[in-house]
Amino acid sequence: MDYTLFVSLVGFAFIAAITPGPNNLLLMSSGALFGLRKTVPHLIGIQLGFATLATASVFGLGTLVDRWPWLITVVRLLGASWLVWLSIRFFRAAVQNQSTEARMEKAPISRPFRFVEAILFQWVNPKGIITAVSSAGAYIAIAETPLQRAAILAVVFMITGTFACTTWTIAGDSLNRYMSSGQSATWMNAGMGVLIVATAALILLG
Repeated sequence: MDYTLFVSLVGFAFIAAITPGPNNLLLMSSGALFGLRKTVPHLIGIQLGFATLATASVFGLGTLVDRWPWLITVVRLLGASWLVWLSIRFFRAAVQNQSTEARMEKAPISRPFRFVEAILFQWVNPKGIITAVSSAGAYIAIAETPLQRAAILAVVFMITGTFACTTWTIAGDSLNRYMSSGQSATWMNAGMGVLIVATAALILLG
C-alpha cells in the first residue's frame, strides 16, 4: 500500500464526509426531531451504503458514468424527487402538529430514515456518487489489486464518515430537547421541510 496516498485519502475522505450535504443535513434534522438513538440506523445505513458505492466505483461504476454521463442527470432527478417526497412528510407533520386532536388520533407522519432507505439513498445521492467515483480514480495506485483498493476505500470512508455523521447527528440531537414537541416541533418540522427542499434544488442545479 502507498502510505503517502493513504494519508491523502484519509484527508480527502474526512473533508468529503464533514462538509454539508444531503446526508449530513438529513442526519442533523433527524437528530433534532427524533434524537440520537433513533437516528443510529440511518447513520449506519449511510456508511454501509457508501461503502458499497465506493466498492462499485472501483469495479467499474466510473466507467459507466464516463460512457453514459446522462446517468448523473437521472441520479440527480431521483435524488431530488426522493428529498421532495421526504420534505412533504415533514410539512404534513408540521401541519398535523398544530391540532392536538389530530395528534391524538393519528401516529406522527414524519419518522427517521430506515436502515435500508439510508443504504438505497446513497445510490441516488449525487454528492456520494461523485465522491466515490472520483476517489476510485484518484487513488487507483493506492494498492495493487482492485479488491485491496475497494477494501481500503470502504474502510477509510466508513471510519471518517462515522465520525463526521455522528458529529452532525449530535448537533441535531442537542436541539431535540427543545424541538421534539409542542410549537417548537411544528417549526422544526417545517424548517426541515424547507431545508430538504433547498437541498433537492441544489442537487438539481449541480
